[in-house]
Amino acid sequence: MVMLGINEGANSSVCVYDGGRIRFAVQEERVARKKEFIGFPHEALAFTLAHCGLTPKDIEAVCLSNLASPTVTRSAFLADYDDNLKSLGDLIGAGEGRAAAKRLFRRLPAPLRLTLRRARYGGMNQSIEEALAAHGLAGLPVNRFSHHSNHAASAYFAMRRDPDERHLVLTLDGGGDDTCATVHLAEGGRMTLIARTPFGHSLGQIYGRVTHLMGMTPHEHEYKLMGMAPYADPKYVAPALDILRGYLDLDPDDPLLFKRKIPEETGFIGRRLLRDFRRVRFDSLAGAVQAFAEELMVKWVRAAIARTGVTNVVAGGGVFMNVRANKAIAELPEIEFFDVLPSCGDETLPFGSVWQAAFAADPAANETIALDDVYLGPEAATRLDAARQAFAGRLSFDRQDDANGRIADLLAEGAVVARCAGRMEFGARALGNRSVLADPANERVVTRINKMIKKRDFWMPFAPAMTAAAAETYLRLPPSVPRPRLSPYMMHSFDTTDRRDDLFAGTHPYDGTARAQIVHPDTASDFHAVIARFGEITGRPVVLNSSFNLHGFPIVMDAMDACQVMCETEIEHLFIDDIHVTKKP
Repeated sequence: MVMLGINEGANSSVCVYDGGRIRFAVQEERVARKKEFIGFPHEALAFTLAHCGLTPKDIEAVCLSNLASPTVTRSAFLADYDDNLKSLGDLIGAGEGRAAAKRLFRRLPAPLRLTLRRARYGGMNQSIEEALAAHGLAGLPVNRFSHHSNHAASAYFAMRRDPDERHLVLTLDGGGDDTCATVHLAEGGRMTLIARTPFGHSLGQIYGRVTHLMGMTPHEHEYKLMGMAPYADPKYVAPALDILRGYLDLDPDDPLLFKRKIPEETGFIGRRLLRDFRRVRFDSLAGAVQAFAEELMVKWVRAAIARTGVTNVVAGGGVFMNVRANKAIAELPEIEFFDVLPSCGDETLPFGSVWQAAFAADPAANETIALDDVYLGPEAATRLDAARQAFAGRLSFDRQDDANGRIADLLAEGAVVARCAGRMEFGARALGNRSVLADPANERVVTRINKMIKKRDFWMPFAPAMTAAAAETYLRLPPSVPRPRLSPYMMHSFDTTDRRDDLFAGTHPYDGTARAQIVHPDTASDFHAVIARFGEITGRPVVLNSSFNLHGFPIVMDAMDACQVMCETEIEHLFIDDIHVTKKP
């Protein structure tokens, strides 16, 4: 059974399902080179069909990621945040009728809004029909599952401890299909919804609105607030945190639900934020919203465990990209097992949609559905010949007998090395195959990488990647973190040990925590070989790992993108599989 999964909304993406596994997956942003793309993934879909050699007759069904397909563009999405800072009267007075109508629509009761949206967009709306037809897919059966059931199914089927064990499945995001949080119980492939928080009571929306208030891009830069939070003085965080506690809490009648304490929905708090935090320092506000998120998420998880008695917990939805909150949850003594779907934002919704469709068609599929790893994209050598030709006058291409060893040697000599090798990682994290690498013990390397390529904000930490054998040498690992599959996808943050100087540049400068990638030889053999060889040379089997991309652009996809970025930056060493690329004099 071959199916296509399509996320037609934020972080749009495409995946190919076959025999229980995701065989290929790619985001629109990587193909179209438009970061955080919102909309139908036309270029990713065309690329997927061509790359995988699929024709319509090979595909049994298409699975979409939402009950009501979003129609918003990225520009309109961001404009909504600006409009949110204006009163209804200001919008009408400025002639912004569309924004005013949207504001009025959001004042309708949530059930009525969903009914109206489904009437307009539900089923197979014309735009989706036309989009599929443009790729020769008209007439194929189309499955739709709700946004949050897809988040839940993605997390459950991918991260569960055992197919036959009971799991508590949590989802939390800004909102989708008029829902912003769910609690499911899952066992034997079946998920039972036990709690659903409706739109307008969203922790994710509060975090996003604060991100916007601080002059950053919502739905993209929330991680910057998370990185800034540890610098804040608790004395000044406390009063700001008290204000946020007055916005949202758990429902006293049902603590598996979130419930706002303010009149307006959480997506319309812009003017309230302006009033309440007008004289609050930026770092204090970052510290407050991060503390608020951790506090509320921990309360919610504890309430769900107390209600169900289930201590195997898996999670998905964009709010769980917050690794500091994940750390707080993982350290709860009542949790036996806790894991988070890698890149658990909307980009992974298609995983849940195809897995739900497969299970619905044949419950026996429960035994075969799994996520082996996230190296699901195109090979690095895609467009290599074209890159050789395009950059022949500027770059040299030299094949190496032992590329992994040569990378390790260069790192040990103090070089910064870009690596584009094997299949591209799916999702938000670079996991060694589309990465910029360096020696994390070198305290000056962060400045060098920022100067060369990254241009990251000065307060933001980088991340370490280490061999699985070295994990306990460098990290304090909570018992709940899965074994032997220890954190391969940078979805957890850890306290570091007294060996933290070995990974100095890969820890948070203030609190010494690390968003670590623990590299296993069975899932990332070549990257593991690089780190292991570096460890043999230096006695430190850990490297600095940052995504290979220009500031403000998506991670590189293949050889052509890698060579282009090299030419536009100060990167001196690039490896495309076993080919060492350098700049000509």
